[in-house]
Amino acid sequence: MITLQFKTTTNSSRTKSDWKTENNRLHRLNSKPARQLWYQNGQKSCEEYYENNRLHRLNGKPAQQTWYTNGQKSYELYYENGECIK
Repeated sequence: MITLQFKTTTNSSRTKSDWKTENNRLHRLNSKPARQLWYQNGQKSCEEYYENNRLHRLNGKPAQQTWYTNGQKSYELYYENGECIK
């Protein structure tokens, strides 16, 4: 079973959501990222795709993407089974 956990971090006032398995391992649900973070202004900060607690790309998409507060993409990384491939 995979459940969604929402948290608000206090150090930067960002909102974070995690999809985790019952044994607390990050794992995407269907095509949704396993972890997402948003800036206080509501703009997405980061999204990460995990499979069994390892960064793993989905359908050729990057496993990790980050954005600046203005919405422009900062960077993207590609992973397979926890290892960076690009």
